[in-house]
Amino acid sequence: MPPLRKTALVTSVVVAIFAAGLLAGFLLQRYDEDRGFLDEAERIASVLRLRPGANVGDIRAGSGRWSVAMARRVGPNGQVYATVGPNPAHELLKTVAEAAVDNVSVITRTPGNAPRLPLDCCEAVLVRAVYHEFADRKTLLSSLRKNLKSGGLLAIIDFDEGTPEHAAGHGIALGAVAEEVAAAGFEPAETIADWSGNAYCLLFRQPMNLATNETPAAHP
Repeated sequence: MPPLRKTALVTSVVVAIFAAGLLAGFLLQRYDEDRGFLDEAERIASVLRLRPGANVGDIRAGSGRWSVAMARRVGPNGQVYATVGPNPAHELLKTVAEAAVDNVSVITRTPGNAPRLPLDCCEAVLVRAVYHEFADRKTLLSSLRKNLKSGGLLAIIDFDEGTPEHAAGHGIALGAVAEEVAAAGFEPAETIADWSGNAYCLLFRQPMNLATNETPAAHP
């Protein structure tokens, strides 16, 4: 075989192997991302005790994938209230539309410091990987106290000190979150230090409203 043809053949084989490697890596990454999303969605549903007919809030819902997953979990008789951020509103609206779920209410903004979710609307609220972004977390927590029903659950998922995400400017110390949320009047319910990847999950409960003699929301 002439040297030029041999060189071209070797080059083609190398390129084909390299391309196959890239494709395999992409597919593996995509599989991991999808599998990781499904696994975490299941864990979120479990800790928040989501069930058909429940109402849940998704604070700064990002692209909306978690909102859609929860909407499917609570079913047509339940409702998800998703607030916009950090992604643009059109991304959240697009995800909800493409998923063909009609039980997600997208809340873009409210005037002043008014709670972005309806008062006393939810049995559960999710704050995933965005708690550290709030400059005024005291106001956030005060609003969530008004949004959650008696006995309702609040899950805060974020990155602790010492993680790569925290070093990159994301996350907040687990202990700081526990102190802030407890100071706002929530009751600690569960700490999951090894939540998913490098994240932790802190679960809190809205105190029972003794004034109206309500009991905590029933969970299966």
